[in-house]
Amino acid sequence: MFSPEETLGVYQELMDYIAERLGRPVELKQRRTYQEVNDMLGTGKLDAAILCSGPYVHAQRQYGVQLLAVPVIRGSPTYHAYIIVPSASSARSLEDLRGKRFAFTDPLSTSGYLYPVYSLVTQGDQPATFFAKTLFTYSHDNSIEAVAEGVVDGAAVDSLIYDYLLARHPALASRTRIIHTSPPMGAQPVGIPRTLDPATKQALRDLFLNIDQDPGARKILRQLGVDRFIAGSDALYDSIRAMLKAVAGVRLR
Repeated sequence: MFSPEETLGVYQELMDYIAERLGRPVELKQRRTYQEVNDMLGTGKLDAAILCSGPYVHAQRQYGVQLLAVPVIRGSPTYHAYIIVPSASSARSLEDLRGKRFAFTDPLSTSGYLYPVYSLVTQGDQPATFFAKTLFTYSHDNSIEAVAEGVVDGAAVDSLIYDYLLARHPALASRTRIIHTSPPMGAQPVGIPRTLDPATKQALRDLFLNIDQDPGARKILRQLGVDRFIAGSDALYDSIRAMLKAVAGVRLR
């Protein structure tokens, strides 16, 4: 969900902690698109992945990927989509972006693609005719930067990423403004391939579900903006499945 450079800074400490606890090397893999990560996870080239909620639903359908753990952020296993605009923009709602330039993050992203498209479809519009131009940035921080720099007139981004960047890079985020917040959706889970060996699966599950009990790991969780991880329920993602059904066949251009 972050650009590669930001991901390394945010997640490397978590990878190091997992390696230490499991007593085995852990290699952080990154790819440009969500589908590439799904393909690697589904075919067993990854043992686990932190997925956006939409890609998790797709990976479950396509490969039978399983839910391992769900993050709890600010007391809830959910997050939101934000529609953002430049701070100087006069826009106050999604409707005000009609005929404007708009950035999506990834075709599989819930907050960065599915939700704004669903919002348009349910009001009788289509992205291909509603916006003058659309583009994909392939990470939420890239979308935020595109809005801040005036490359686009608006974007849909993950609330967790936006809030994280607002706290750590206030100069960037302060040049943007939120004009819409979605209803809550299931937060980004840790997924595993259905073929993962039972011992590794149990070791990873125990690690994530108990990481908040380790004083040494609490700093890592704070840096990630996560309270703790829970086993979670697949029903958290039912609203995403409903949105996917509603937007089937929608055109971007």
